[in-house]
Amino acid sequence: MLLGLDLGTTNVKALLAGEDGSVVAVGSEPVGLEHVGADGVEQDIEDIWRATLAAIGRLAAGNDLSGVRAVGVSAQGGAMLFTDAEGRPLGPVISWLDGRGKPWDEKLTAELGGDWFAERIGCGRSGIAVGQVLRIRDQHPELLAAPNRVAHVGDTIVARLSGRAAHDATSLALCMMYNPALGAADPDMLDRLGITADRLPGLLPADSPAGGLLADVAGRTSLPAGIPVSPAMHDQYAAAIGCGAVHAGDVMFGAGTAWVLLAVVGQLARPVIDAAFVCTHPVAGLYGQMFSLTNGGSSLSWAARTLGLAEGADLDGMMQSVPPGSEGLRFRPLLVAGGGAGLPRGTPGRLDGLRLSHTPAHILRAVVEGLACELSRYLGFVTGAGLPVERLVMCGGAAASKLTPQIIADMTGLPISCTTEAETSALGAAVVARSMVEADANLAGLSEEMAPDVRVVTPGPAAAQYRRILEQYLAELPRPPAGRESH
Repeated sequence: MLLGLDLGTTNVKALLAGEDGSVVAVGSEPVGLEHVGADGVEQDIEDIWRATLAAIGRLAAGNDLSGVRAVGVSAQGGAMLFTDAEGRPLGPVISWLDGRGKPWDEKLTAELGGDWFAERIGCGRSGIAVGQVLRIRDQHPELLAAPNRVAHVGDTIVARLSGRAAHDATSLALCMMYNPALGAADPDMLDRLGITADRLPGLLPADSPAGGLLADVAGRTSLPAGIPVSPAMHDQYAAAIGCGAVHAGDVMFGAGTAWVLLAVVGQLARPVIDAAFVCTHPVAGLYGQMFSLTNGGSSLSWAARTLGLAEGADLDGMMQSVPPGSEGLRFRPLLVAGGGAGLPRGTPGRLDGLRLSHTPAHILRAVVEGLACELSRYLGFVTGAGLPVERLVMCGGAAASKLTPQIIADMTGLPISCTTEAETSALGAAVVARSMVEADANLAGLSEEMAPDVRVVTPGPAAAQYRRILEQYLAELPRPPAGRESH
């Protein structure tokens, strides 16, 4: 058996899998978020460690863990903390949700320019951990003084499991310190941050063990001592491995609160939008371009809440009662500040074509159709850069919908593979666990072998109608002034 851990932002999940990828059991334990002032968001690494042990304990309560061969670790990206030379935390975890570093990010981006960032760290602007390090350097310089170390949630938990702090390229990339062309931390970026590579966690391939499970942890979890523990990898890349998005042309599409895309490509290329993160994929020879639509499931939640629909209402059933095109109702799903990539900053959402005959079901379907238009527009950034898009692999809550994947297939003209397993990040970590104990294992092959069943949705009779709706949607979007695109 194999154990996959997913150290998420609000929950830690432990998944016990068979060698064939079958999910035996899942244990989950919540972790807290503390809001500090207007923009700060912090966590307690001790709470995350407690939750890790508790999630494994939930598995141990009903399963024999003595046969587990390895532990894989997936983690939220960009969550940072500072430790002393022995790995003891010197303060709270600064969440990736924390906005206090934004002024430093904006200043550095203006100073160096997007090209500098795109060439060195595979993203067209500063963000995530970079601004936070600069903020801490100005406000609390003692935390950055040598020999103190910069750490992250994933590698800190790996250190407690195995005795060695380690993560892979996908984790370092989301901290915006990784140079995908060098395959290492970018020395120019580290110089500007005032830190050296030896004060970062160890950088390893995802399938290269950080170490063996420590005896005291084994005693607390019922896992065998000494089994290999992987370095921490970013949860979106773990999800890609968990759902079989391991070939160039695959685009993993996480349909959660924000719709996140991870385009798997066969070449190192410039970020398709400034906000994309380019990184080496855990599968050798591949790269990823990851970016968020910002808008997503939150738009549908907003619509349901605004319409006064009860929690648990059958939204799918309501939308299915409305024909494709929502009888002329159109929705532009730009509800989050900043609008969308390639648009004037602050471009607002819109609901057009309302008539007395329209019902809440029409509005709900129009929202999903608008989201499918916006998804198609973002896929256009990938194809416009000369990168292939051949298959969408859909995970997240909306993958279980009967209607949403069909609308997306019709709008994009692509087949949609909807995964039937909810915990794809933890399952991907279990796949990586297996790769560590099988000497001749191929990570892509294991991913395909262990991937859960999918429901394939292909474009249907409404595809031609949706292509016309998409053309109209794109034609009516405002164009930014030259040089002023919001990416």
